Amino acid sequence: MGEAIPPEDGTYSIKGLPRPPEAMRFPEEIPYVKGLSVRKEISSLANSDDPKERKQWTLFVLGLERFKSMPVDDKLSYFQIAGVDGAPEPRHAPYKKTKKAGDQPFGGYCNHNSLNFPAWHRPYMLLFELRLQRIWENMKLIIHECVSKHELPISEADEWYKVARTWRMPYWDWARRQRYDEDLVCPPVLTQVAVRIYPPATMKNQFPRSGLYPNPLLSFENPEKDPKTGKPLPFGSMPEVKTKWNIQDNPIVHDELLLTKDLPAEAPWSKTSAISRYGIFKGEKEEKDPVNYCTGLEGAYGKPRWSIMEQHSKDYACNPGSLSDAVNRMFSEGYNSNWGQFASTKWIAEGKGCPNTVYISLEYIHNNIHNLTGGSDYATGMGHMSDVPVAAFDPIFWLHHVQIDLLLAIWQCLNPKLWFDNGQSGDSDTAGATASSVTDDKETDPLEPFHKENDPEKEVWTAQACRDWTELNYQYDDLAEFQRELRSHINTIYPGTGHLIESMETSSNTPDGLRPSQHQNGLWKDYIINVVYDRYALDGLSYTIQFFIGGPPGEDTTNFEKHNYVGHVYSFGGRHSTSEGSCNFDDSSASPYQRLRSRSLI
Repeated sequence: MGEAIPPEDGTYSIKGLPRPPEAMRFPEEIPYVKGLSVRKEISSLANSDDPKERKQWTLFVLGLERFKSMPVDDKLSYFQIAGVDGAPEPRHAPYKKTKKAGDQPFGGYCNHNSLNFPAWHRPYMLLFELRLQRIWENMKLIIHECVSKHELPISEADEWYKVARTWRMPYWDWARRQRYDEDLVCPPVLTQVAVRIYPPATMKNQFPRSGLYPNPLLSFENPEKDPKTGKPLPFGSMPEVKTKWNIQDNPIVHDELLLTKDLPAEAPWSKTSAISRYGIFKGEKEEKDPVNYCTGLEGAYGKPRWSIMEQHSKDYACNPGSLSDAVNRMFSEGYNSNWGQFASTKWIAEGKGCPNTVYISLEYIHNNIHNLTGGSDYATGMGHMSDVPVAAFDPIFWLHHVQIDLLLAIWQCLNPKLWFDNGQSGDSDTAGATASSVTDDKETDPLEPFHKENDPEKEVWTAQACRDWTELNYQYDDLAEFQRELRSHINTIYPGTGHLIESMETSSNTPDGLRPSQHQNGLWKDYIINVVYDRYALDGLSYTIQFFIGGPPGEDTTNFEKHNYVGHVYSFGGRHSTSEGSCNFDDSSASPYQRLRSRSLI
């Protein structure tokens, strides 16, 4: 593992957590290793009755809370690691990347609308996992103190040491029904103010008697406090010696954007002292308690976009929400046939007569989750997760992106040879760039600012280097158990439209008028909407394209009502100022007219 480094100098080595000695690799085309430590689904981990998993959950809660409290000027703090994704100004690499036409023109290192989108996040999640585990090494001191002062048996202390070594970062599977109510909802562990932990019996007097502990997944407050009140400072008002870590409002200027006059000019991230989820509304001026920024997510299932996307009747055993259906389609044969189609919203084949099924991608689904969990509408509340520069400050971000890595690993198991296999498009139609000036990412491109060694001159991570996730010493619970029959398992946990139609046909609760028609030989009419859009049409400001079914015959107007709503596309643009250290630094070589279009499917 890498060692701590000075705040402004050097790089940090990112490696997988220690490999269990009993891990055994099998020489097969698909990475298959028995005995690896496993990344588990967050609800399963939080509600587990297994003593080992309860210990891991307890350590995760305590470790994450300690991680979040590190000062903002520590390069390996939660604040700065979250800042790699966008804000504040990135300072994580001692060199700048050469700008290419078609690259994302705004701030942060994060790869969006590019073929390296899934791969870039793999070492990023590894860094977060690594920092959490290293902070847990402080737990050894606590456990040692329990042994010496509180008579904790050595055998029990050894158990805590062992589970700390085998823990891996959990994920939130937002496309799967939560087992506690068989519904597609945001799990309570992400919205509760407190969660139950299970410390050693000899340490219980150091924690609340109820067993409940402040939930570190609920929010992230500024660790810098007001010396007079002890309350967290606004993110845009850091202490005088740390003002360079101030977070600015976004967008900084609008440049005559086509916005209505009654909307705020900026997303007020500088004025918040904690992250928000559906917590910021138009015209609010009074300071909120940090917890109140996040209460909106508890009712997100009842908000128009989330409820329409995920509502279903339990009368039908296999009725999916649209997230489940989207994941099912993404993995279905006949949809994505190469890496570029699967990995990114990047649109490079316009005018080439490509199939209608290549518009859905991992990045498109990812974008919608950012919108659903953060909120991007001042009318119903907006939040950090919906805006690229500040999204990673929300703890949900990390659980969400570990889920993205799980879906990437599933894709790799299903398609082991489809890895950066798409040929360069020779006649791409972009938003102004010539085909010769726009090139696809390569698997050897550096995934900045992630280094494999503690030396800025040494190797940077690439997609090629992190292709095999088992070499990074982790596995996923589903892949460990179901890898041999993965496609069948996908249809079980991520049912699609076809499963709904079959369920409606066999259900006694389906009214005759609603039974599927023209369902012959397993075929039915499947209606989809393919969308090609300019992610930077509003100069980088994120926006939503909503789709409604039209009104009665003979009426020209569309009914913008909840029951007419069929879906939306979220651009997840993320305008923010940049520095030359950013891989998204904008200069004259990447004008707004050279930005690629994006694609999606509803």
